[in-house]
Amino acid sequence: MSAYHMTFLFDLNRAHATTIRRFDASLGQVHGIGLNDLHLLQVLDQAPDRRLRRIDLAQQLGVTASGVTWMLRPLTKRGLITSQGSEDDGRVTFAVLTEAGRTLVADAVPTARRIAAELLGPEFGKEELARAAAVLARLS
Repeated sequence: MSAYHMTFLFDLNRAHATTIRRFDASLGQVHGIGLNDLHLLQVLDQAPDRRLRRIDLAQQLGVTASGVTWMLRPLTKRGLITSQGSEDDGRVTFAVLTEAGRTLVADAVPTARRIAAELLGPEFGKEELARAAAVLARLS
């Protein structure tokens, strides 16, 4: 790997950490959740019947099964998500978005959009963002 590649990866890591900190601080103050929480809630909000098998949720979030269990714990305690066993397979558990979770997503998304607009500002045009999104999609 060249020095250029390493520099890019270090810059990407720093940008990721800075972005997460800014989102977490703002979302936390207003809604009591972080960006990863909002992402998880949005994935469930967009899922059929607003529920997913935990393993499918983990895959969509890019985390391990134990990682998604760790992420679900505080959201479940707040009543934003509930667990539901499968009627067909006792080994399968679904994460289900509650009405309180749906309300929080509806309230938090405009906040997240505002934060994104402030973070990216007018200096990032649609074309530049599309190119950056394409690079990130290739990495994931």
